[in-house]
Parts: sequence; structure tokens; C-alpha cells
Amino acid sequence: MPVLQLPALRSATVDLGESREGPWASAAEAANHLIRPGDILMSRDGRIGAQIGRAALVRETTGPMTYPGTMVRVRVDERLIDPEYLVLAWESRAVRRQIESSVRQVANLRHTAARDLERIRLPLPPRAEHERIKSSLAFWLARVNEEEAAVRDTLRDIEDLRTLVIDLRVVGRTMPGRHAGLEPSTTAAHRAPLPAVPVGWRWVPLGELAEVVRGPMPNSRRVDETHGVEVGSLRPAEFRGERWAHEQMPTVRLDADTAEAYRLTPGDVLFVLSGQLDSLGVGRVWEQGSPQRTYVPDHHVARVRMAGDALHPRLLTLYVNGVGRRRLRGAARVTAGLASLGIDQLRRTPVPVPPLAEQGVLVASLEAWNDGLTSATASAEEALAMADQLRDGCREQALADGLPDGTAPSSENDVRPEGAVTVPPTTPNRRPVGQPSAAERRAERLWSAFPPLSDVGITALEYSEQMAYLLFFKAVQELRHRPLNRIDVLGFDVWDELALREGTELTRYYGALLAELGDRGGMVGRIFHKAHNPLRRPVQLQNLIQQLREALSWWDERPEWRAPVFDAFLAQGSESHRTGAGQYFTQRGLIDAIVACTRPTVEDTIVDPAAGTGGFLVRSFEHIARHLPPGIPPVQRERLSHGAIRGTELVDTAARLATMNLFLHGVEHLDGDRAAIEVRDSLAVSPGRRRATLVLADPPLGQRRSAVSATGAPGPHGTEDLAFARPDFWAATSHQQLNFLQHVYTLLEIGGRAAVVVPDSVLFIRGAGERVRRQLLKQCDVHTLLRLPVGFSGVASAVKLNVLFFEKAAARPDGSPATRRLWVYDLRTGRATAADTLDPTSSSLDAFVAAYRPGHPPDTRVASPVFKPYSVNALLAEPGVSLDLGGDLPEEEPGAAPEPHLVAQQISGRLEDAWRRFARLAEELTPPRDARTFRSS
Repeated sequence: MPVLQLPALRSATVDLGESREGPWASAAEAANHLIRPGDILMSRDGRIGAQIGRAALVRETTGPMTYPGTMVRVRVDERLIDPEYLVLAWESRAVRRQIESSVRQVANLRHTAARDLERIRLPLPPRAEHERIKSSLAFWLARVNEEEAAVRDTLRDIEDLRTLVIDLRVVGRTMPGRHAGLEPSTTAAHRAPLPAVPVGWRWVPLGELAEVVRGPMPNSRRVDETHGVEVGSLRPAEFRGERWAHEQMPTVRLDADTAEAYRLTPGDVLFVLSGQLDSLGVGRVWEQGSPQRTYVPDHHVARVRMAGDALHPRLLTLYVNGVGRRRLRGAARVTAGLASLGIDQLRRTPVPVPPLAEQGVLVASLEAWNDGLTSATASAEEALAMADQLRDGCREQALADGLPDGTAPSSENDVRPEGAVTVPPTTPNRRPVGQPSAAERRAERLWSAFPPLSDVGITALEYSEQMAYLLFFKAVQELRHRPLNRIDVLGFDVWDELALREGTELTRYYGALLAELGDRGGMVGRIFHKAHNPLRRPVQLQNLIQQLREALSWWDERPEWRAPVFDAFLAQGSESHRTGAGQYFTQRGLIDAIVACTRPTVEDTIVDPAAGTGGFLVRSFEHIARHLPPGIPPVQRERLSHGAIRGTELVDTAARLATMNLFLHGVEHLDGDRAAIEVRDSLAVSPGRRRATLVLADPPLGQRRSAVSATGAPGPHGTEDLAFARPDFWAATSHQQLNFLQHVYTLLEIGGRAAVVVPDSVLFIRGAGERVRRQLLKQCDVHTLLRLPVGFSGVASAVKLNVLFFEKAAARPDGSPATRRLWVYDLRTGRATAADTLDPTSSSLDAFVAAYRPGHPPDTRVASPVFKPYSVNALLAEPGVSLDLGGDLPEEEPGAAPEPHLVAQQISGRLEDAWRRFARLAEELTPPRDARTFRSS
């Protein structure tokens, strides 16, 4: 009689096709094991093909059929519980935990008993609710399946695109007609016509270009011989992934001569000769293996070693993994679902050989395209990997009666059912690609005067200073002449005074004016402290005044545009790497993400000990203004401009730009007797009683170049790299960023939070770095690490940066670390530079903010392939307490059930990121338009 097999329980419905004929001791025993529609079958055996405890519903039967002893049959009283609901509830986390706790293991086999399954407790709502829960969940799971299928279709299209691009390039951009150099009579194989190749190219059988051998088959009878050597065996299974997993490869024993004859060396090309048809012919170039072990190919793998330099090995792999794969599969022999390729067939396979001089450029171009497509598909594959999490979240919410009822959308634009959770945007909406904002267009006009001045020795910072002075003069003129609430900041109309003068009289007056304003106190004195005029010719100053007057519509009834114009102007200046202007400017997209995560409030005291041009302080003020709750008294509002937002900067130029930035954004008041930006060495002295509830910082890179005592006096050692010591620091070091990290800790009050940008070295440097990291994990809740790709540093383009998020905690009575787990978000995998992440329309940082869950405990986060938790015990046990986490440190298993709207939001962010990458690739793939192509189209 037919007996079901364990693979029949792979899905929620029993697959009757997974059965085979089996004998029973008697007809009575077989009758006791018959199944009927409505039965639920559960696996009690953990063998391959079924998850232990897995449940599936028998919806229909086609004749007498039985189940084996590895299954349990359940027949429910449908007056109490719906069978479909039982299968649904059986997959919940609460039930799965009970099942796993009942599992027994004997002789490496895991199993559970029927009596154990009888004791499982189920979440059971009233019977009338079962149908509603089922229909709601069915709707959402169908939506997930539909979207998942669409993404998979897109990924298949991408693979077709990959094959097309490589095909066109490897065979020389095939064109109609036959070109010279093609000899079909000697190079054709398997009857399939070879595509034409350009002049100078040729088709050559692989065996004429390289030595092609199959890997050895170890002699099992001699495996224990002591004279043999142990070697790593490269099987077809090792071709998965982007890199060779050397440590996971099995070993075999061969005699020394055989091992040496088949030894793999860098540059060898390896091909799969047997297995599933999809994997047949896959080629990869062998890279350097472990120096302690010899590696040889398995008998199902061929080694191709090029003879000379006739063909680049990577060009060969690109061809066989593209259009060449079809030729190899066509020559394969398929038996019982498995395919095999003979070594002679591989030798006869024709490959295109371009001229040697073209191969290097061709390989670089093709690998760039291939890497770009791989990077673009990574986000979509991450989203697909999270689809099961989304299903789990929907199931948990349905059982908790928290899943919205599903209804079909009425139109393409109305896809959110009533009652669904609305997730607000985490950062301001970004503009379309190639469309600068009005503020950026005005900033570009202001910056247009700089290139000519750079030819006469004016730096970007000096130009920014002069524009800041003139912008201030024009702004105070407006305040002096506005119809209501006039404010006379300087006591005279300095803009008119400048407009009345020309030539040397203008430069003399301008220089004296800067010196006089620099002696004043408050915000004015901070802007003009040590101000000077680097413009040697009067006409240059006159041109700047004229430029400022004409570039901006000054008599605007809404003056709030001045702040974003100046912000965009500073961004323009930060791009001048020759003068190092970028070291004072943090990318605004990164600042927005950090501020969105830390959520400044009107109650906060916000400090930036490395203020630069004031980006963190300005964005924090704007965030507070956007989220200001009603009923805030004026006194509390005013504190934001009187000490609640402050910063420290070492360089006068950056401090004056930051002060001007804060003034235009409304943080600084003209009547303030103390500027928000102090000019001094932040690290020189302890903060004393002036603590902060929020510290945001992007400290400067580099070593400490002088010693400073606790009193702030310079040390006697000149400009050497000297360890910096402060009584309230954990460790003395010359490492600038480690010192700032310790300083940020001293700035915080208990319960205060911080976000600090640090380079990779802070995560792994030994000595003082180890002591600082250990103390930080113990005394703070270091809950999040954001790993950024190359390109975020404004000074050193190759520096990789990170953002550490932590909170200062009170000491625990039991002495345990304040950190419980560190969540690491990786923005590097699949992204070569920051340009891949922070273009004007990128959503990568938005996806990080959504995964961070601002305002919610870290325990409510959802793990994903790019966002993983690590326990503090594992971190403290790492050599050197390294936070430069790699694949060797297992991430902690998240315990809380995912919330489906959060998982869906993360998936949406990944897909949006992937979509933008594909849009960029499509734009790059579009051929240039000329008159001929315009007419033909």
C-alpha cells in the first residue's frame, strides 16, 4: 500500500506525490494507518527532508494511503479548532520552542514521541475567530509570495543581463557577417555555429591553449597508508560563495607524487564536470590557498592551466560562465537528473581569444560590470533572505490578533489596507537624480567666483571665510532695515559703507573693519576673531560684493532660504581635497541619519567636541524644531540658544564658519554674550560639571602631535607623537580618536547618549585601544555599530569609517557589563564606495535608520543579513576585545518575534536601494545618442 515519506511534509499541505509502495504486517494494521481529508500529519523524526515536529494538512486523498512510524496522525474536533488554524498555530514560535524542548537525541538521531506532542499547549482563540485569522494571514502571505516572485523574476532578468553584457564583450561585440580569423571547419564543436568575432580575434579549442586534466580519484584501499600526504580536496560544492572556503574543504590522502602532480597554483582555472545541470561548467580562478596545506581538484572537477599568456584566466571564466555555459551544457550527458561532462569534450570546447594587448583592458572592464551587477543584486537577495522572517512576523501577529484584515487594493496607488501601520519617512525626502535644489543652485552661483581666485593662491577655506563675512554684513543690513522688529547689530550700515568705496580705499576700510569687529564679544567677535583679508587686489573684493548682491534675491519675504544656501555652500567647499577643507565637514546624509537615530529633544543639552562647520548642531536644532511638542514654554525654547547647544573647535576658520552656520539657522542670537562655539583644544581639560545628555562628534583623523598637561599648557616635546594623559581617561595614548572617544564618555551624564564617527583602527588597535574598548563595553551600553564604505572621510578617501552609538550607564551592583549585545549594520558588503550609498536618491542610510528603530529598545530590532547582534561576552572574549567583527564570530540569535511591518519596511529599503542601482546601471548601459541613432530610433 502507498506509504508517505517525510519530504511530503515540506509545506503546510501534505504532498501525496512523496510516497512509495510499502508492505504492512496485516490489512488491519494498514487500516489503522489510513489517512483521510482533514487529518494533520506531524513528523517525529529529524531525518533529511522534514523538520522535526513539522505539521501538514491532508486536504484530499486519491485512494487508500498510509503514513509511516516516523509520523504522528492528528484528528481534531472541528467544533473546537479548525485544522488549518492548528497547522498555522503549530508553526508559531511559542509552539516551536515547546517542540524543541521535547526532542530526544539517540545515536545522532533526533526524534520526539507522540505523547510529547500531546502535551504541547496551543494559542486558542474562540472558534469563531479562526476563519478571520486564517483569511487575514492568507491575504498577507499571498502578498509576500507575490512580491517575492516579482523580485525573483527580476533577479533572473538580471542574470540574463549579466550573460548578455559578458557575451557581447567576450566575443567582441558580435556583428552580422563573418570576419577574418574565423575557421569554422577546425574550431566548431557540437554542431552549434560559432558567433562571428572582430578582426584579430580567433576561436581556439581550449586544449590547444591549456593543460586540461581531471582531478585524481583517491584509492580508498590505500587511504591509511602512512607514506601518503593529506591534501585539501576541492569538490563542486566548494564553488558556492564568492571566495574559496579553505578551512571547510575536506581532506584526502594521496601519495606524494600524485599530490604534487595535481597541486593547485594561483591562476589555475577550475571547472565543474558533474552534478546538477545548473552547476555544470561553472568556472572559477584558484587564488592563494593556505601555505600549510596542498590543494588538489576532486575527480568531479577539472583543472585548466594556461600554457603561456595566450589567454587571461579570468577572461576564460567570464566566457564559460556566460555564453560558453550553454555550449558546455549542450555537450553534457544527463542521466537521472545528474549531468556530466567528459574531459575530452572540455578540451574541444572553442573559446574566443582576442589580441593579447586588448585582454587586460577587456578583463578590467568586464569585471567592473560583473562587480557592479553583483553589488546591485546583493540588496535584492538580502530582501529575499528576509522574506521568511516576514512570514514569521505575519504569523505571530495573526495569532496575537494584531494583523490587519487584508483587502484587495482598489487601484495601483491604493495598496495599503485600512488599519495598516503607517511608517513615516525617517529622513527628509530626497530630490530626483540630476535635479539640484534651489538652495544648491544659489550656492553654485556663489561658488562660481572661486575657481579664478584659486589661480592666485586663494584656498577654498579662505574663500568661504570671505563669503561668510560678506553674507553676515548683508544679513545685518536686512535686520536694520526691515519694517518691524528692527535690530541694529553693528550700529551702522556696513554693507552701504562697502558699496560706497572702491580701489585701495575699499581694501583699507575692509581690513580695518575686520580687525575692529574681531575685538567685540559674543557671536560677532567669534565670527571675526583673527579675521583678515587675503584678497590682494581691490577688484577681487569688489567682484565678490557684486556676486553676492546679484546671486541672491535678498529682499525676500521668507528669509529662511539663507540657511540651506550657506549649508550647500559649505558642502561645495568641502569637496576641495587639496586644502583639506573636507576635514571640517561631515556628509550631510550621514548627519541626518545619526540625528534621526539619536532623536534630540528640547530637554537635551547637545555638545559636539569637534564641531567643524557645525553640521551636527544645526541638524539637531532643526530636528528639535520639527518635532517640538505643543505647550513648550518660551523659557525652555530660549535655552536652545543659550547654552543647550554648544560645540568646541580648535581651528579659528572652522569655528567662524560654524558660528555663521548656527546664526543663519537660528541657533545663535545676535544679542548673546557668549558664542555657542568655543575655540580651544577639547582634549586639554576635563569638562568639569558641564555635562551633556547628547554628544555627536566626527573627530579629526591623525595622531596627537603635542603633549598638553592637565592645565592646558603645551608640553616640552615639540611636535612629536606623544601619549596624551588625563586623570579621567582610561588610557594614555597619542591616538587622536581614542582620546576623543574617552573625552566623549567624560562629557556625558549618566543616561546620556552619544554617536561618534571613528575609523577602523579604533575597533581593533591593541594596547590603549583594547583598554578603551573594554571599559566602553563595561561602563556604557554600546548597542549599535554602523560600518560605512570607503568615501565618507573628507580628507583621506581610502579611510573606512564607522559610527558607534552608546549610552553612559550607572555601575551595576553585580559588576556585569552595561552592554548586553552590539548590533552591527554593514553598509560595506556589495558597496565599493560611499558613492554607491549616498547619492541624492540613495535609501541605504534610510534603511539603516528604519532597522535602528529610533525611540524603541534594541531588543525589538529585526536581524537581517546586514544587521546582526553580537553578545557582549563574545566581544569581551575576542582577542584584544576587537570590534572589527568578521564571519568567525557567531552573531547572537535574536529572541523576540519580528514585527511584520518593520521587516517589510527593511525589505522595502533594500529593494529600493537595489532599484536605484539598476537605474544607475541602465543609465550607464544606454548608448550615446547622435544624429544617426536619433533618426533610426
